Amino acid sequence: MITSKLLSSLGIVHGYSTRNQVREDFLNELNVHSVTIAQQVHGIKIALVTEQNRGQALPGFDGLVSTGAPLGVTFADCVPILAVDPAARIIGTAHAGWKGTLAGIASELIRAMREVGANNIYVSVGPHIGMCCYNILEDRARLFLEKYTDEKIISKIGGVWHLDIGYANYQQLVDAGVPKDHIDAPVVCTSCQVSQYNSFRADPKEKFGVQLGVISLQ
Repeated sequence: MITSKLLSSLGIVHGYSTRNQVREDFLNELNVHSVTIAQQVHGIKIALVTEQNRGQALPGFDGLVSTGAPLGVTFADCVPILAVDPAARIIGTAHAGWKGTLAGIASELIRAMREVGANNIYVSVGPHIGMCCYNILEDRARLFLEKYTDEKIISKIGGVWHLDIGYANYQQLVDAGVPKDHIDAPVVCTSCQVSQYNSFRADPKEKFGVQLGVISLQ
């Protein structure tokens, strides 16, 4: 399990599982149970989790907001986001693949959290594929170039377009008004570190799996 230094400093129960960690053992280590997750369809819809849907997998959503129920997000190369307003006791998660990133899911998560009363949000951006390993075709590159001009997000490396979806989500968070010192976004590439993380790009299909990120108000 790995954790965010920022969220740990706030006393927030959270963590990201690693490749060979049994999910039950991971949840037991956190002492978190009945985790609600989203179905994750590469969109930007955010669901408000209630006691009625605690512990379920909610269809049609990629983000969740809760004022009580623990939340989870599965990931391999896509970007897992854990967010919290400790004072308001509101948490959120988001799953950002390239489609969700392009559509602005990180911004949508912050908007949804504010709608239920969050105003001092802290965010952990978890392990995901880095620009180093995420080469993309011209048509996808054009879509991102229409929205981003920052070479930290979209750039040619050795004549091939590369995308940093982690930094794109970080920039969305900043643009949404989250202070930079409220965002923990270390560079941890799931593809480079395939021995520690499942990676859609780096793993053969028969070995592919996912990690779980969890955040709780316990």
